[in-house]
Amino acid sequence: MKKFQGFTLIEVLISIFIMAIIAQATYTLMSSVVESDFHIEESTNRINEVQRAFFLLERDFTQMVPRKSRIDGKQTLKTIEFGERKFESDKLGFSFIRGGIANPGAELPKGEIARVWYRLKDNALERATYPYPDTTTGYKPQFEKILTKVKSFKITFYKQGLWSNNWSDSANVPQGIKIELELEDMGKYPLVYYVVAGI
Repeated sequence: MKKFQGFTLIEVLISIFIMAIIAQATYTLMSSVVESDFHIEESTNRINEVQRAFFLLERDFTQMVPRKSRIDGKQTLKTIEFGERKFESDKLGFSFIRGGIANPGAELPKGEIARVWYRLKDNALERATYPYPDTTTGYKPQFEKILTKVKSFKITFYKQGLWSNNWSDSANVPQGIKIELELEDMGKYPLVYYVVAGI
């Protein structure tokens, strides 16, 4: 009858060493997969954020309409309100009336035009809306962040073949708008929109 021979100490140590190598390789692989998945999810969320912001910008600016309104009970003299530090912006603040809002049969408690605000605050592009062109006295826009990591936000106006940094026409809107956004992680984006009511 043969006696059972157990593992020697050296064989046990070699087995432990091999298992440690396999475990380390598995951990490194899984860590890399988790990290890659995190970066992919982060990039996807960022792309979705940028796309949504560009969609809102296009929808608002192409539907700009030449209408003056009342703010805090006072009649405005301009169709477009903009300027440095406007609406508590860190840089450029911008406000106008946009149309194209669906309200079939006037059944919903809102009109077909609304006031829109944009501003740059704490490196984020923020947007606010009010369901009517005329705001009530003491109303403050409720801004929401639509795009983060924004380094700069600039707007120029197009009319009759010329681009200008200023808009002094109080009765009309531009034929086109160029928005220049510079993002910390994605560089510069020049966005050009035709204004339907200005063409």
